[in-house]
Amino acid sequence: MDKGDFILTDYIVFDSKPDAVPYHYRLSFKISLACLILGLSCGRSGCSLSKLHLIIVSMYSEKEKNTLLNYVNGDFNQYLILRFDPTINKTVDFMLAEKIIFQQSNGLFRLTTSGKSFLEKIMDDDKLLISEKEFLKKLSNKLTENVIDKLKRTLMG
Repeated sequence: MDKGDFILTDYIVFDSKPDAVPYHYRLSFKISLACLILGLSCGRSGCSLSKLHLIIVSMYSEKEKNTLLNYVNGDFNQYLILRFDPTINKTVDFMLAEKIIFQQSNGLFRLTTSGKSFLEKIMDDDKLLISEKEFLKKLSNKLTENVIDKLKRTLMG
């Protein structure tokens, strides 16, 4: 090959790569959060999709976590916003398909046996989702479906 025929720029291609997906949009993170929520903050009755949305979206910032905790602890001067994140719907669809959760006849979601097993693994790892576990333990079962229904009625006017 003649040196003049070999042009380095013809053989090097720069393809732009998509930006990294932020952790809170990753399916594995959302599945883990949903399992934690169902296990630590929903009790035996189950959890509505609206409640999953409210808790997960609140977990995106310390300010929102504190607002939610203050609200459920009786400070009704807090302003809660029920936002819907489409990635949460996709997470629930995936969890249903993989039989991590099931939907009861009342519409609420609960963990399956495999979902409970996954939750146990998350809980057993002291280095995994530390702040999320702490927050959900503080929230506990204080955010009831009645509170969610009241909030939705308030928002609907």
